[in-house]
Amino acid sequence: MLEIHSLSKSYDKGKSFALKNVSFNLNEGDVCALVGESGSGKTTLVRLIAGLETPDAGNIVLNGEMFSSLHNFVPPEKRKVGLVFQEYALFPHMTLFKNVLYGISRQKNKKIRAQEVLDLVGLGEMKERYPHQLSGGQQQRVALARALAPNPSLLILDEPFSNLDAMLRAQLRNEIFEIVKKTGVTAIFVTHDTQDALAVADEILILQKGELIQKDEAANLYIKPNSIYVASLFGNTIHLSQELQSAFKCPLNPKCSHAIRHENFAINEECEHVTHARVIKRTFLGNKTQLLLKLDSGQNLAVFTKDGNVADRIKIGFNSTDVLEFNN
Repeated sequence: MLEIHSLSKSYDKGKSFALKNVSFNLNEGDVCALVGESGSGKTTLVRLIAGLETPDAGNIVLNGEMFSSLHNFVPPEKRKVGLVFQEYALFPHMTLFKNVLYGISRQKNKKIRAQEVLDLVGLGEMKERYPHQLSGGQQQRVALARALAPNPSLLILDEPFSNLDAMLRAQLRNEIFEIVKKTGVTAIFVTHDTQDALAVADEILILQKGELIQKDEAANLYIKPNSIYVASLFGNTIHLSQELQSAFKCPLNPKCSHAIRHENFAINEECEHVTHARVIKRTFLGNKTQLLLKLDSGQNLAVFTKDGNVADRIKIGFNSTDVLEFNN
């Protein structure tokens, strides 16, 4: 239902690109997480989709209608795209009910619809309260209700949980995406937190320096990342340099880059590729301990273990099947 074709955007007349030749499709009813570090182009992409920016090249098609091209531009208010921001952007002088009504003031049965969406997010009985009387999580649910009120074709959630503490974040994330799935609305969820993306998304789209480098289901991104960058986003990884390959007696294809995830190192077990090491530091991290090792070959290596009684001298290794390989 959403088609992006060769989308590009520059803010300095083509000297550099915030977004460069990005193309992808999104199916109706899916939740797509948009992941990348700061400056990767996430915000630029969603602003282009919402109509808050104009592209320098490429097309945006929503439900078969051309929204952006070199010859056509549909303004934001006519795109049926709902937006939920991390700042909530609620009017402090309005009740929750009036905040939701504001975006559907010209709609028939607007009061019935406002009550419906407030009930949907579990705040129907609080409709006469003001934003300052709510918790951060409740304010975010009001923002969601307001975005859903006009029945958007596409919902964009731009870093909606960034202002919340870790415990509330996970709880609210699950609640909000349960609501999103219940409505059946197609959604793009912008986040830098890969755990959030893994928890709720049908597909994950990875941006790096303005370019789309991989789009896939969460499980595939973990099992078959197409670069060390993508692998590192979804778990701690160690780059297997030539020195480490030599230390573990594991010669690999010199035309490729290689990595292994922390959890695939095995301590004092039989593996294909092993070496010995001395533990020089232990850091207790709750359900696991980080070990800083000095390999017999001289390299330092940090690994994790759930065994809190590891000796000062250990054997460490991994198997070939756990090695991730990437074309340079």
